[in-house]
Amino acid sequence: TIQHHGGIPAVPFFADMLNVEEFVCPELRLAMCHVKESIRIILHSLVVCRSIGGHQPIEPKPTTSDLFDIDYMKTDEIDFVQELEQTVEQFSEVFESNLSRSGRAHLVFNFYTTKSRKQSIWNMIVGNDEKIVFEQWRLPVAVQPLRRFPNPADNLREEANLQASASQQVQQALHYVIGRANAKVDHLPPPPQTQASYKFEVSFTSEDGKIIGSGAALPQGLSSSLSQTMRHIPYIA
Repeated sequence: TIQHHGGIPAVPFFADMLNVEEFVCPELRLAMCHVKESIRIILHSLVVCRSIGGHQPIEPKPTTSDLFDIDYMKTDEIDFVQELEQTVEQFSEVFESNLSRSGRAHLVFNFYTTKSRKQSIWNMIVGNDEKIVFEQWRLPVAVQPLRRFPNPADNLREEANLQASASQQVQQALHYVIGRANAKVDHLPPPPQTQASYKFEVSFTSEDGKIIGSGAALPQGLSSSLSQTMRHIPYIA
């Protein structure tokens, strides 16, 4: 059963998504130059909202946006910071390289927990733990073309209007994320013990749910471990 919040149908492309709480943020209509900062702010805020575990409480870092008149909280765990920054760059590339021909794409952010798999030779490749998604956030983004005018003053005015609009939309998205995250907690599994936030994975999809770009990403931290495992699998003639 997938619970919906936001009015857009879910596209459950993970087989292990049972009893998932799904949240769909209001669509962000942004100029290309505002995509990275907007996504960065929302994802950091989301991870902080779901950082309720670990041996020590996290100390979120109060941050002021470089582009917008917005203050938000950043996670202080360096691994999360690197993962989120990589996601921001990859999602921006979806639009910059025209992989999203419509100028629209969804960033899909899943929180998951794991349980041990039954013993199998395939565990050498897929790992010993089975992934169970319990919460999904969808961030729809539509890139707006930047209009250009003969008069430099008009160009500056256009840029200022787009920045003000982006700032307002991100602020509304933050209210939605923080409000829903705080209101919906009954479905959360026991807090993780080894890290502050639940594990997460990210995908990028088109409007009809098809994976696009480099968004068919492996779960957090799995990429390097998988490549190491592959190197140690014996060659079978």
